[in-house]
Amino acid sequence: MNNTKQILNDLGLGDKEIEVYLELAQNRSLSALQISKETGIDRTTVYDILNKMINKGIASSISMNKTTMYNCLEPEKLFLHFKEKCSALEGILPELTELYKKQKNELICETFQGIEGLKSVLRDMISSNADYKVIGIKKEYEDILNFFHEQGILKVNQAKIKETAIVEKGIKFKKIKSGTYKIVKKLSAPVTTIIYKDIVIFLIWTNPYYAIRIKNNLFKNGQEECFNLLWKNV
Repeated sequence: MNNTKQILNDLGLGDKEIEVYLELAQNRSLSALQISKETGIDRTTVYDILNKMINKGIASSISMNKTTMYNCLEPEKLFLHFKEKCSALEGILPELTELYKKQKNELICETFQGIEGLKSVLRDMISSNADYKVIGIKKEYEDILNFFHEQGILKVNQAKIKETAIVEKGIKFKKIKSGTYKIVKKLSAPVTTIIYKDIVIFLIWTNPYYAIRIKNNLFKNGQEECFNLLWKNV
């Protein structure tokens, strides 16, 4: 019974509404006075609860011999009642999602340390299956990450993810099948910048190694503009 009450509560019914519904489910056609006696809820509150339940469509009333009697919605119909609400929500989901995207501009900044931290960030990026842009692929990328890097390239190639990268002249690295590359003379900072979806990652290649991941659409757009300007002028 506790599980039943919890589920009904999760569906939006208050504790006293649940008590009244369950009482009506096992003793149909009860008056407010009878419900009050069986549940221990005072009669005035019972009337308020019943009115709320009727407005929600999960209870009904009928006049019998000058007394108002109450019934609850049958369990099967209760299921259909909430199923229809879910279907209605599903129908407006695209609209709500679009509103959410327009209004939401939160900023999440995370810092990861060490080789395992770098792997975690890169694993999440690869699993997104999103095309990405890179500034400053470093030799350390392959040397430090070793086997993980090999597996990462394999997954990127299998998913046909596009890599667009600006690389320092003389740096040896394994190219992605769907990769496009431009070479610059010098990138002095020991940092790799990765841009994808609404995320920007900075990999800092000095011991103990750091990854800074920033999730914010405006920040990502700004970094992408810088990338595009650099790409255009290389």
